[in-house]
Amino acid sequence: MRLPERVTMCEVGTRDGFQIEPDFIPTEQKVEVVNLLSAAGLPRIEVTSFVHPKAVPQLRDAEEVMARITRRRGIRYAALVPNEKGAVRAIEAGVDAIHTVLSASESHNLANVNMTIAESLDRLGAVMRVAAAAKLHVGCGVSTSFGCPFEGDVPLARLERVVGRLVEMGARAVGLADTTGMANPRQVGRVLEHLIPRFPGVEWTLHTHDTRAMAIPNILAAMEHGVTNFDASIGGLGGCPFAPGASGNVCTEDLVHCLHAMGVQTGIDLDRLVGVSRRVQEIVGRALPGQIVKAGPSTRKYPVPDTVAGRIPRAG
Repeated sequence: MRLPERVTMCEVGTRDGFQIEPDFIPTEQKVEVVNLLSAAGLPRIEVTSFVHPKAVPQLRDAEEVMARITRRRGIRYAALVPNEKGAVRAIEAGVDAIHTVLSASESHNLANVNMTIAESLDRLGAVMRVAAAAKLHVGCGVSTSFGCPFEGDVPLARLERVVGRLVEMGARAVGLADTTGMANPRQVGRVLEHLIPRFPGVEWTLHTHDTRAMAIPNILAAMEHGVTNFDASIGGLGGCPFAPGASGNVCTEDLVHCLHAMGVQTGIDLDRLVGVSRRVQEIVGRALPGQIVKAGPSTRKYPVPDTVAGRIPRAG
C-alpha cells in the first residue's frame, strides 16, 4: 500500500456527534470534552456550529462553548456555519477556521438546508467573503459526494460541477463527505482520480460515516490517492438528522489505532483518546460503536492461563 508518513485528523464529535443527541449536553461537559481532545493531541477540532437554535437546539450554546474552552497552541478550533450571519457570529466568537457544507444532491440539500444547490452556492459565496475579510481559513464540505439516500447515485459530473463552483469562489480546501456510508473503496479511488488532477492546489479531506462498516477501508483508499486529511468522531458519535439511515462518523480512536498500527503518524496520544471516549460514553449515557475502547489496542497482552503456562516448552 502507498501510505503517507503522516495524516491530519479533524475531530468533529462535539459538533457532528453532539448535534443529534436528544438530551441537552450541559455546556461545561462540552467544554470538558473539547479540552480533553486538545490534551490528547487532536490538531483540528470542529467545536460547534453557529446555526439557529431552533434548527439545532443542542448547539444553542456555541458562543459560550467557544469562550470557555482552553486553547492550546498549534490546534485549529473551527466551527460549522450555514450562512453569512453564522459566519459573523463564529468570527466574533474567535474561531480559527470556518467550515461550510452543501450537498451534491438537490434532494438532500433541500432536506438539509431548505435550499437548492444554486441557492446554497450563493449563500456560501457570502460566507467566504466574510471569512476572507477576517483572514480565516475556510473548509468547504460537500455532502452526499458518493451517493444520496433519496436519489441513489450522484453523477460524478455533478460532483465535479459543485467542486468547480466552490474553487471558482476561492475554495482551497474541499471535503468530500460520505454522508450515509454509501461509498466503497473502488468508488472513492475513482472519484479522487477524476477530481484531483482537475483541481490542483486543493487540500482534500474525506469525511466518512460508518453506516455500513466501510469508513476505514474508504479512508485507506483515499490515502493511496494522496489524501492526508480526515474527519472523525470520538467513539463513533454522529449521524445526519436529514439523511435517513445515517449512523455515526468513523470512530476517532479506531482510526488512530489503525493508522498507528501501519506506521502512519497522527501526533495523537491513543491512550488519552480512549480515555476521552470513555468519558463521552458517560456523558451520553450509553455505549458507543468504537471497538478499541472495548478491546484495547492490538499490542495488548493478557496473562497466560495456568492450565496453558505449564505446557509451554522452554526455549532451547
